[in-house]
Amino acid sequence: MRDSEKVTYLNIMIDTLKKKEILLKNLKVITTKQTEILEAEEFAADDFDNTIEEKQKSIDALMKLDDGFMDMYAKVKDTLISNGSDYIPEIEQAKALIKKQTDMSVELQAMEEKNKVKLTMQLSKGRQKGKDFRTSSRTAAAYYKNMSNHHQEGDSYFLDSKK
Repeated sequence: MRDSEKVTYLNIMIDTLKKKEILLKNLKVITTKQTEILEAEEFAADDFDNTIEEKQKSIDALMKLDDGFMDMYAKVKDTLISNGSDYIPEIEQAKALIKKQTDMSVELQAMEEKNKVKLTMQLSKGRQKGKDFRTSSRTAAAYYKNMSNHHQEGDSYFLDSKK
Protein backbone atom coordinates (compact mmCIF):
# COMPACT_ATOMS: atom_id res chain seq x y z
CA MET A 1 0.00 0.00 0.00
CA ARG A 2 1.35 3.39 -1.05
CA ASP A 3 2.07 5.91 1.67
CA SER A 4 1.43 9.48 0.45
CA GLU A 5 4.31 10.82 2.56
CA LYS A 6 6.73 8.37 0.92
CA VAL A 7 5.39 9.25 -2.53
CA THR A 8 6.06 12.92 -1.73
CA TYR A 9 9.63 12.08 -0.69
CA LEU A 10 10.12 10.09 -3.88
CA ASN A 11 8.80 12.97 -5.98
CA ILE A 12 11.20 15.34 -4.19
CA MET A 13 14.01 12.93 -5.00
CA ILE A 14 12.97 12.85 -8.67
CA ASP A 15 12.83 16.67 -8.77
CA THR A 16 16.30 16.75 -7.22
CA LEU A 17 17.57 14.39 -9.92
CA LYS A 18 16.08 16.63 -12.63
CA LYS A 19 17.82 19.69 -11.13
CA LYS A 20 21.05 17.72 -10.99
CA GLU A 21 20.71 16.88 -14.68
CA ILE A 22 20.37 20.59 -15.50
CA LEU A 23 23.54 21.33 -13.52
CA LEU A 24 25.41 18.53 -15.28
CA LYS A 25 24.38 19.97 -18.66
CA ASN A 26 25.63 23.37 -17.48
CA LEU A 27 28.94 21.79 -16.43
CA LYS A 28 29.23 20.28 -19.90
CA VAL A 29 28.74 23.72 -21.47
CA ILE A 30 31.37 25.25 -19.18
CA THR A 31 33.82 22.42 -19.88
CA THR A 32 33.29 22.89 -23.62
CA LYS A 33 34.04 26.59 -23.16
CA GLN A 34 37.25 25.63 -21.35
CA THR A 35 38.19 23.38 -24.26
CA GLU A 36 37.72 26.27 -26.69
CA ILE A 37 39.88 28.54 -24.52
CA LEU A 38 42.61 25.90 -24.30
CA GLU A 39 42.56 25.30 -28.07
CA ALA A 40 42.64 29.00 -28.99
CA GLU A 41 45.75 30.43 -30.61
CA GLU A 42 46.28 32.78 -27.67
CA PHE A 43 45.53 31.39 -24.20
CA ALA A 44 43.14 33.68 -22.28
CA ALA A 45 44.02 32.97 -18.66
CA ASP A 46 41.39 35.34 -17.25
CA ASP A 47 38.61 33.70 -19.26
CA PHE A 48 39.82 30.29 -18.13
CA ASP A 49 39.82 31.43 -14.49
CA ASN A 50 36.25 32.69 -14.91
CA THR A 51 35.14 29.29 -16.20
CA ILE A 52 36.77 27.64 -13.19
CA GLU A 53 34.76 29.90 -10.86
CA GLU A 54 31.53 29.14 -12.77
CA LYS A 55 32.28 25.44 -12.62
CA GLN A 56 32.93 25.57 -8.89
CA LYS A 57 29.52 27.18 -8.28
CA SER A 58 27.83 24.41 -10.25
CA ILE A 59 29.80 21.73 -8.41
CA ASP A 60 28.83 23.25 -5.05
CA ALA A 61 25.17 23.24 -6.11
CA LEU A 62 25.51 19.59 -7.19
CA MET A 63 26.92 18.68 -3.80
CA LYS A 64 23.96 20.32 -2.05
CA LEU A 65 21.53 18.45 -4.28
CA ASP A 66 23.33 15.17 -3.57
CA ASP A 67 23.11 15.83 0.18
CA GLY A 68 19.39 16.58 -0.11
CA PHE A 69 18.83 13.48 -2.21
CA MET A 70 20.58 11.30 0.36
CA ASP A 71 18.50 12.84 3.17
CA MET A 72 15.29 12.01 1.29
CA TYR A 73 16.55 8.52 0.48
CA ALA A 74 17.25 7.88 4.16
CA LYS A 75 13.58 8.62 4.87
CA VAL A 76 12.25 6.14 2.29
CA LYS A 77 14.96 3.49 2.23
CA ASP A 78 13.25 1.04 4.59
CA THR A 79 9.91 1.43 2.81
CA LEU A 80 11.50 0.87 -0.60
CA ILE A 81 13.24 -2.26 0.64
CA SER A 82 10.13 -3.74 2.22
CA ASN A 83 7.44 -2.46 -0.21
CA GLY A 84 9.35 -1.46 -3.34
CA SER A 85 6.74 -2.96 -5.63
CA ASP A 86 4.26 -0.29 -4.47
CA TYR A 87 6.50 2.46 -5.85
CA ILE A 88 7.64 0.98 -9.17
CA PRO A 89 6.82 4.04 -11.37
CA GLU A 90 8.81 6.40 -9.15
CA ILE A 91 11.69 3.95 -8.77
CA GLU A 92 11.89 3.38 -12.54
CA GLN A 93 11.88 7.13 -13.22
CA ALA A 94 14.62 7.70 -10.63
CA LYS A 95 16.70 4.84 -12.07
CA ALA A 96 16.42 6.28 -15.59
CA LEU A 97 17.51 9.72 -14.39
CA ILE A 98 20.41 8.27 -12.41
CA LYS A 99 21.59 6.23 -15.41
CA LYS A 100 21.46 9.29 -17.66
CA GLN A 101 23.40 11.33 -15.11
CA THR A 102 25.99 8.60 -14.72
CA ASP A 103 26.54 8.65 -18.49
CA MET A 104 26.83 12.45 -18.43
CA SER A 105 29.33 12.25 -15.56
CA VAL A 106 31.50 9.77 -17.47
CA GLU A 107 31.43 12.06 -20.51
CA LEU A 108 32.36 15.05 -18.35
CA GLN A 109 35.25 13.14 -16.80
CA ALA A 110 36.59 12.30 -20.26
CA MET A 111 36.33 15.95 -21.29
CA GLU A 112 38.12 16.98 -18.09
CA GLU A 113 40.97 14.55 -18.73
CA LYS A 114 41.46 15.93 -22.25
CA ASN A 115 41.36 19.48 -20.92
CA LYS A 116 43.90 18.58 -18.25
CA VAL A 117 46.36 17.48 -20.95
CA LYS A 118 45.68 20.65 -22.97
CA LEU A 119 46.13 22.85 -19.89
CA THR A 120 49.44 21.17 -19.12
CA MET A 121 50.59 21.90 -22.68
CA GLN A 122 49.45 25.54 -22.40
CA LEU A 123 51.29 25.97 -19.12
CA SER A 124 54.46 24.44 -20.54
CA LYS A 125 54.19 26.80 -23.54
CA GLY A 126 53.89 29.70 -21.13
CA ARG A 127 56.95 28.54 -19.20
CA GLN A 128 58.89 28.11 -22.47
CA LYS A 129 57.93 31.64 -23.59
CA GLY A 130 59.08 32.97 -20.23
CA LYS A 131 62.33 31.02 -20.49
CA ASP A 132 62.89 32.27 -24.07
CA PHE A 133 62.22 35.84 -22.95
CA ARG A 134 64.69 35.56 -20.05
CA THR A 135 67.30 34.02 -22.36
CA SER A 136 66.91 36.79 -24.97
CA SER A 137 66.98 39.44 -22.25
CA ARG A 138 70.20 38.01 -20.81
CA THR A 139 71.72 37.75 -24.29
CA ALA A 140 70.80 41.35 -25.10
CA ALA A 141 72.09 42.57 -21.73
CA ALA A 142 75.36 40.69 -22.20
CA TYR A 143 75.74 42.12 -25.71
CA TYR A 144 75.17 45.70 -24.57
CA LYS A 145 77.46 45.23 -21.59
CA ASN A 146 80.17 43.76 -23.83
CA MET A 147 79.80 46.56 -26.37
CA SER A 148 79.89 49.28 -23.74
CA ASN A 149 83.14 47.92 -22.34
CA HIS A 150 84.88 47.85 -25.74
CA HIS A 151 83.80 51.13 -27.26
CA GLN A 152 85.66 54.28 -26.27
CA GLU A 153 84.30 57.76 -26.90
CA GLY A 154 85.52 59.03 -30.23
CA ASP A 155 86.27 55.60 -31.64
CA SER A 156 84.46 54.51 -34.71
CA TYR A 157 83.13 51.01 -35.18
CA PHE A 158 84.04 51.12 -38.85
CA LEU A 159 87.63 52.39 -38.85
CA ASP A 160 90.61 50.23 -38.31
CA SER A 161 92.69 51.56 -35.43
CA LYS A 162 95.97 50.27 -36.92
CA LYS A 163 98.43 52.94 -38.07
